[in-house]
Amino acid sequence: MSSTPAPGLGRIAEIDRLSAYRQEDAAESEDRFVWDLSNNESALPPLPAVAEAVRQGGLHTTRYPDPTAGSLVRALSRHFGIDTRKVMVGPGSAGVLQQLLLSLCGDGDEVIHASPCFDAYPLLIAIAGARCLPVPLTELGDHDLPEILARVTPRTRVVILCSPHNPTGSRLPDTDLRGFLADLPRHVTVVLDEAYIEFDEAKEPRDLNVLRRDPRVVLLRTFSKAYGLAGLRVGYALAAPDILERARKTAIPFSVTRTAELAAIVSLKQQEALAERMAHTKKLRTDLHAALDAEGLSPLPSCGNFIWIPLGSSSESFAATLQGAGIKVRACPGQGVRISVGSEPAHRHLLEVVRQWAKS
Repeated sequence: MSSTPAPGLGRIAEIDRLSAYRQEDAAESEDRFVWDLSNNESALPPLPAVAEAVRQGGLHTTRYPDPTAGSLVRALSRHFGIDTRKVMVGPGSAGVLQQLLLSLCGDGDEVIHASPCFDAYPLLIAIAGARCLPVPLTELGDHDLPEILARVTPRTRVVILCSPHNPTGSRLPDTDLRGFLADLPRHVTVVLDEAYIEFDEAKEPRDLNVLRRDPRVVLLRTFSKAYGLAGLRVGYALAAPDILERARKTAIPFSVTRTAELAAIVSLKQQEALAERMAHTKKLRTDLHAALDAEGLSPLPSCGNFIWIPLGSSSESFAATLQGAGIKVRACPGQGVRISVGSEPAHRHLLEVVRQWAKS
């Protein structure tokens, strides 16, 4: 009898090895937390125009949505000044990433990403049948681009970069990205996860020229974070038409609801209000960073709507102390803790607990 595993067996074994996304949260009662600073959600209420769009969408729940989310695709095309063929919409950036991986990878292929990372990356890679190759971040929380290049093999299909990086908040400079792409073998696609791009205060924010310079790059973005539509699940990719044409075939039918589509279209028209909200969030981020630094925790500079504290072996005990005081954060065991920017009352309570922890 042949010992060669049946096709797909490696994928199934890898999925069995992993936990479902945030499975540990299922055992937690949400009412035990006074402040949830673990999900990088917006702490601000929906804009009135967006709330009205959600209300209008709720009037049509008996009808299936447009499976192509065509109205939103056209709105994004106008917003960025690009062809509609270069836009793909899906159920959050994670859903879009899954479509991309399914269309780009097969059994035995490799996907490289930095570590720590967005918790869903390993699971989405396994679902696509690919092998996950995590590369540790540098001590400053940045991508180790030389090491990522060194890990590339003929089996590598995708490199996932994240900027601002989740969970450290570091930004990948455009000059570094250009050098990386110049050295990257031509058979590799780069997915640049920019879920937090609106929170970046870089003097030269990344534009869409990267797509024009290199057709291997996919920009992955979302309405969940800055736009505050996390509960509606709508994200998008900007890329070369040939990449997206195949990825569209992997979509779950009707995965973007009409309500989500309407809310996203209205959100795109709220750029002035968005700028005000970003300024508010960035100020809270700056103030929280300074306060945590004053307590001796040495948080890393962040370009996202969260702050990373590299606590190493103390990460879990720190998170447990906060949890006991009704504050939920994200801990990466042995590495650090990520704290989402919340409201001013949440920050005051957080800092009170931090001061107590620092004295213990």
